[in-house]
Amino acid sequence: MRGHLALSLLLACMAGLANFGLLFLSGWLLAGAAAAGLAGQAAARAFNIVLPATGVRFFAMVRIGTRYLERVVTHDGALRLTSLLRSWTYSRLAPQAPAGLVDARGGDLLGRFVAETDQITGWYTDAAIPTLRALLCGIVFVGVFACVLPMAAFVLACGLAVAALLVWALTAPVTARLAARSVNERAGLQATMAETLQNLGENMTLGAMPARYAAMAKQQQGLNAVHRRLAVMERLAAGGVTLAMFVTAFVVLVCAAQALQAGVLDAPELPMLVLGVLAAFDVISALPTARLAAARAQVAADRLTQRCGDPEQDQGTTAPAQPQAPYDLVLDAVSFSYPGADVPVFDRVSLSIRQGEHVAIVGPSGAGKSSLINLLFGFWQPQAGHVLFGGVDVQTTGAESLSRFISVAAQDSYLFAGSMRDNLRLANPDATQAEMLAALQTACLGTFVASLPDGLDTLLGNEGLRLSGGQARRLSIAQALLRPAPWLVLDEPTQGLDAATAQALMAALLQARPEATIVCMTHSQDVQACMHRVLRVEGGRVWPEGGADMKS
Repeated sequence: MRGHLALSLLLACMAGLANFGLLFLSGWLLAGAAAAGLAGQAAARAFNIVLPATGVRFFAMVRIGTRYLERVVTHDGALRLTSLLRSWTYSRLAPQAPAGLVDARGGDLLGRFVAETDQITGWYTDAAIPTLRALLCGIVFVGVFACVLPMAAFVLACGLAVAALLVWALTAPVTARLAARSVNERAGLQATMAETLQNLGENMTLGAMPARYAAMAKQQQGLNAVHRRLAVMERLAAGGVTLAMFVTAFVVLVCAAQALQAGVLDAPELPMLVLGVLAAFDVISALPTARLAAARAQVAADRLTQRCGDPEQDQGTTAPAQPQAPYDLVLDAVSFSYPGADVPVFDRVSLSIRQGEHVAIVGPSGAGKSSLINLLFGFWQPQAGHVLFGGVDVQTTGAESLSRFISVAAQDSYLFAGSMRDNLRLANPDATQAEMLAALQTACLGTFVASLPDGLDTLLGNEGLRLSGGQARRLSIAQALLRPAPWLVLDEPTQGLDAATAQALMAALLQARPEATIVCMTHSQDVQACMHRVLRVEGGRVWPEGGADMKS
């Protein structure tokens, strides 16, 4: 990224210098040609128009080429930076789910992932490069003026300094405050819109859409008001730069006229200096926009760091511990409760599930069956005790490492708005079509998929809209089967299925993965009958269900 920044800055400076050279030389050429024409026929013939005209064409071509290359290189660097930022953001957000994101709104997270990474990238394209270009080119411009007329160079330096520093300092506090409001207002609007769309059916059924529309309209009005104030502030700053430019040009014109009368300056050099002032201020005119981009990038970076943590914390992280065979699950005196809950989910619970066992976990809704999955993957930390898998504490392992050993078909598995093939490949990107069809057949979806005109390429719609609840659940089971993991955890695998399909599903699962450890959270007696043993979760305790015998 430093190479892209340096190259972009070099090209931007070359474009600015070429534009300066074009106007600077054009002023001298036009005035010189006019002076030669007025001096008589002999002077006109002696005037060499070829060399300055060639210089004008040269600067024009350099300006065009460097501007094009600068945009290509800058946008390439911006896209690379955006990719790095979003990869880092996702790598920091994903391990926080669900415990660390319980207070977050989905639309706000999406906004931070998309809009705020874009605004941070805007610091590179819209703030850093224009500011550095103005500084470096301004020094060169003053140096060129000093070679022609030192007094004009001093006036230009003062004008550039006033435009760059004074206007920047005057607008900085207000711009920073408005930029923060803009980012916060936009984040709230995005969160409300995302929640409205995600719950569109419920909102329409309950007649809540008018209220949602009114809430979004109010938020949009607040955002528009902030944008108007930002636009006014930006235009005022731009007006200040323009005023400084004209004042500087007038003072340079006066100084040049005095130098011309004193014989220090030639006549063609007077318009050359005035046009040079206009060209010099061209690189300064981008500073108000750069100030706003810098303020927005700072606010976005603060919000992103607040949610994702400081990037410097990534230094020196240790590699996660790896479970070792046999892959047994052990809960050692575990106590756990959700934040704000009065009743603990687990109260000094100890249990073990050995590799290769088939275990059903039963209990009333809300008793803690699904909480066991959250503890197993380290999504939530127990207040006391330890959760061990493969001999290591899951808090030192990480969910990404555990996912290689444990395949889960959750009760609320998410299906994306792609094809069935795309959703299956999320579970195993290297799965062949034969493996996908075999997993679907085991999940009792083979006949259904074969009846579809597009087969595996059938589009599922948003959140699997085109599938019934039972079909969506079985597709998530097929995803779990595609992962070559020694553990298979199924949350209510037969819910929504008729008795015959449920029995066929369990029989196919046990036949397809007889060596796997299978843990089923269920209320179904048919599923319990297929398991080696049954554990009941209730009242913060776990115990064997009614003397269930181990199956051979």
